[in-house]
Amino acid sequence: MPRTYRIAVIGSTGKGDYGHGLDTAFVGVDRARIVAVADDDPKGREAAAKRIGAERAYADYREMLAKEKPDVVCIGPRWITDRVPMTEAAVGAGCHVYCEKPMAGSLAEADVMVAAVRKAGVKFAMAHQWRASPPVQQAIRDVAAGKYGRLLRMRARAKDDARGGGEELLVHGTHLFDLMMAFAGPPRWVSGHVGVGPRDATKADARQGTEPCGTIVGDSISAMYGFDGGVRGYFDSTAGLAVGKRDWDHLYGLSLECERALLYLRQPGDVYIYAAPLVLPDLSKLEWSKLWVEAWHFTAEHQPRDHAKTFIREGNTYLAHDLLDAIERDREPLSPISAGRLVSEMVQGVYASHLDGGRRLAIPLVERARPLE
Repeated sequence: MPRTYRIAVIGSTGKGDYGHGLDTAFVGVDRARIVAVADDDPKGREAAAKRIGAERAYADYREMLAKEKPDVVCIGPRWITDRVPMTEAAVGAGCHVYCEKPMAGSLAEADVMVAAVRKAGVKFAMAHQWRASPPVQQAIRDVAAGKYGRLLRMRARAKDDARGGGEELLVHGTHLFDLMMAFAGPPRWVSGHVGVGPRDATKADARQGTEPCGTIVGDSISAMYGFDGGVRGYFDSTAGLAVGKRDWDHLYGLSLECERALLYLRQPGDVYIYAAPLVLPDLSKLEWSKLWVEAWHFTAEHQPRDHAKTFIREGNTYLAHDLLDAIERDREPLSPISAGRLVSEMVQGVYASHLDGGRRLAIPLVERARPLE
């Protein structure tokens, strides 16, 4: 008989809430039973318990862990202010973890989390829902198999709204960097440039984001990463390009330049393919095609599915199943804590490189303190 896992949820209404639906990640998942939720806000706690069908609710997550002894804990808040103590408490209680992104605001915090998880011997999965999309998973397999020739370059673009630059580097860069690693493996080095308006950023420009996400700087960022096999990854972000009034404001995506094709990953998890390494506007016979996955794009009656409002929920469900499978098969989750720490390396490495004149720095970084402090 399949094992049923006891699931508990940690949220914080008004201080990061439950992230991108992490409270409902295990709702309806086979092998899962949601036993409790913890939230220090009374109204938020009551609403969450009702929403996810939790059997009990607590004001203190530590009390919940001690009394409920769950198998898996969802760490939901977007704010990273309590990410380390929540992680240490959960894994210290022997729980596996499904964690909202970003993982941490500094390398030192990421190191503490990795050490705690390894000491406890539990599984820790990051909520990188984009990676879980079936078309993206198919593209990962196709690129690895050499279907489009050798992978050469990856170019990531953030949403570039008011958070563009430093905040986007962390908040949405986490998904884009996770995808880069899914295609090319771990990064080996970083070189970055950070700007404030028309000038180079300095430490004096350091600030906090619109939500607590650690120290950030810059409204314009360009970064280059080196991967094995000569693959290069690029990240660019400029604040204020997306103002919500134009059809092309949704800039968010990742392009993959291969020897024989250009792939473009777009939300809500679609992949588009162009039969040349870059777009050639004068060759009208070359057009974009879509990578179709029958069961994901269409219903059983072959009616198109609209994933625009459901892809995060679907990604969470996929990653919840994946975490339980990882536990049972003793393997790493699809997006493990090691990838989460490498995201922190890629973020903090941009600042460290910029402050060192753009010099190429090896990953892992030698200096673990925040470059901006």
